[in-house]
Amino acid sequence: MNAPAPANDYQIKAGLEQVAAFTVAGVSVLTDNTRAAEDINALWERFFTEQIGQKLGEHRPNDTIYAVYSDYEGDHTKPYRVTIGYQVANDAPEDFHHVHIEAREYAALKATGQQPQSLIETWTAIWEADMPRAFKTDFEVYGPRFFEEDLNEVLIYIGLEDQQKLTTASTDENTALSTEKTSAADNNKNLQTKI
Repeated sequence: MNAPAPANDYQIKAGLEQVAAFTVAGVSVLTDNTRAAEDINALWERFFTEQIGQKLGEHRPNDTIYAVYSDYEGDHTKPYRVTIGYQVANDAPEDFHHVHIEAREYAALKATGQQPQSLIETWTAIWEADMPRAFKTDFEVYGPRFFEEDLNEVLIYIGLEDQQKLTTASTDENTALSTEKTSAADNNKNLQTKI
């Protein structure tokens, strides 16, 4: 069985969290941000109409629903896949779409209050943030607190680039910047010598 997902920990504040890999099975659609509202609404309708929770039965450990964003063809402006379903064991039926949530560090946020407005505002802030997103897997968690009146909490996990990769990129940028400064300093010396 896969490592447990963070769905049962509802004391999460905005911050960073290491998440173990797990699998979600359910219904899925390819979309992009120009048609996402229509596609995702239709996918939620399909999820409930087809009674995915009942069909997965004993293959799911609890009633927590996941909306997983994966298969990005670039950043958030390019096509991606949305899967709505449940965390499942390895023996879940193959007639559902399966998506593997990568083990990595995630930015953990939450959207509470009037839904879907709060969720839309949170995603808009994520798109506008200078966050080192991996664009591998991101996911929303709809646990018991989502169904609490006036709370409607959705947890949002945004996959981040590996720290080692970021450190290497930052070091490369600093080396390039240092080289440019050295070249500029050499040019200034040459200019002063000529004057």
